[in-house]
Amino acid sequence: MDKKPLIGVSILAVVLLVLGSMSNVVGIESPQSCNCCDPPCWPELLGTMGWDNWYTTQVIVTFNGTYDELFYRINGSNWTSYIEPFKMKIQGIHLLEWTCDSNMSNISSLEIKIDFTEPILSNETVKRIGLIKWQFSVNATDEISGVNKVMCGWVPEYYDTEPPYQFTYIGFYRLHMLLNLIFPWSWTYWTFLAWDNAGNGGNIPIFN
Repeated sequence: MDKKPLIGVSILAVVLLVLGSMSNVVGIESPQSCNCCDPPCWPELLGTMGWDNWYTTQVIVTFNGTYDELFYRINGSNWTSYIEPFKMKIQGIHLLEWTCDSNMSNISSLEIKIDFTEPILSNETVKRIGLIKWQFSVNATDEISGVNKVMCGWVPEYYDTEPPYQFTYIGFYRLHMLLNLIFPWSWTYWTFLAWDNAGNGGNIPIFN
């Protein structure tokens, strides 16, 4: 599979990875309140927010409001009486449910997504497919939120979003490789970079 050829490299690649990591900010989310109490109660979520409503750290859940009793459960487990804030540390998509009614007749719910593991890259290869035409390939996986995009340092203008992750470069790759041994420059040229749907970034070097 031959992706759109592009010429040249850019030092912007390393900036993109750094900015992607810095885009996560600590967020406090107060979802829509429930009507199970008077006044109502609602959960407040504290954690580092990544992309697409994914948290990239553990999440601390605190219930605010006025209530006599409050019960909650996660992913359909047994109901637990809420006493104090609790932490959600397990990665994945979770369903948080809560109610102020001991008869469980008025239940509110909220989806919480957590992924703090970077994508895994492997099996990186470089293959000549023309006189000065090269194909870079790499495998990328992410079992939690899934792979969002992959980039090759030699073709920084292009992001691949579907496997197989392949990039075409036209230029004197071997000459650049030799010169880099003598006059090292940005490591980004020699790197595959990947981001998952939560915004976690990972990389693997290209040394073929």
